[in-house]
Amino acid sequence: MKGETYYVCRSMKELIAYTKMKRKQRRHNHTEILKVYGECKGMGGRRYKVEGKKSYSKGKQYSYNARWNDHYKLNTNKVG
Repeated sequence: MKGETYYVCRSMKELIAYTKMKRKQRRHNHTEILKVYGECKGMGGRRYKVEGKKSYSKGKQYSYNARWNDHYKLNTNKVG
């Protein structure tokens, strides 16, 4: 970050006073932002609803069984 100047504290008392001032400024800025935009809110559960585990058998998808029936005819001793 070019061109920025940093505050250099020369004693511990000066450092404590500086940190108190910065915290007060930060708190003030935060309350001003809250006045404009309001408090933070949750995003809601509907958008991120995750289904639970199913208790019934789902069966296999098409790619597991029906797709390969035409390509790989197995000898199942069927007549016809």
